[in-house]
Amino acid sequence: MTQIVTGDAILLDLRPARLPMRILGAIIDLTVVALGLWLWNFVLVDQYQRDISEALFVAVQIIGSLLVMYAYPILTETLTRGRTLGKWATGTRVTRDDGGTIRFRHALVRWIVFWNVDFAPWTAFLGGVISAALNPQGKRLGDLMAGTMVVRVRPPRTLPPVTEIPENLAEWAGRLELSRVPADLLTAARQFTQRREQMLQHPRSTIAADLAAKMYGRTAPPPPMHLPPEEFLSVVVAERRRRETERVQRRDQWVPTADDLPSGWR
Repeated sequence: MTQIVTGDAILLDLRPARLPMRILGAIIDLTVVALGLWLWNFVLVDQYQRDISEALFVAVQIIGSLLVMYAYPILTETLTRGRTLGKWATGTRVTRDDGGTIRFRHALVRWIVFWNVDFAPWTAFLGGVISAALNPQGKRLGDLMAGTMVVRVRPPRTLPPVTEIPENLAEWAGRLELSRVPADLLTAARQFTQRREQMLQHPRSTIAADLAAKMYGRTAPPPPMHLPPEEFLSVVVAERRRRETERVQRRDQWVPTADDLPSGWR
């Protein structure tokens, strides 16, 4: 996830499109462009080659090819607010770096750089691939110059809910000190507990033991004897969720609504 703060101080959580997904979308778009070039040249040769001079024929051929190469991606991204056929097929979209909708100038810069740098013979057609592989947000050079990024728009699969705390561990969980547990470790533990049923047994037990070892030194009191690492992580995650839910509920109780205020303050 990539956190972006907009100009209105709104925090956005965006999922940048990964390199394989971007390559697949580019292949689809390049296929569409190749078909358009073939159709243009077919019609031109069939209808006009005999009627115009060779110089004019070459000029028209080049102008038409440039129009196909630039008009299709630029116009489709502008009119659809960041989607081409390749991006539609892969469930991605181009957005500005602040999460807003791109405009014509963004699409123009992106595709000028694409054909001249990202996918050009002098960069071995790998300029964009190398840039996207090195950039944390998967940006190619055109995205860097246009101030855009490609994000996934299809929602992720719904994960199972966090398990509840067993009754025999409720008392110990209620006394847990969790203030020293960093947020990233809690996030990793929560994601593991929600995805563990999809894992193979060996990596599952290894990841659980590693996360539990990091968690043991940051929680107190220690867990009951012979508590498996997976169950320990589940209890910590469930207890943290319970405390956060109670904290939010207490906070909401102290926030007055319009009906609770005096008439002169509404």
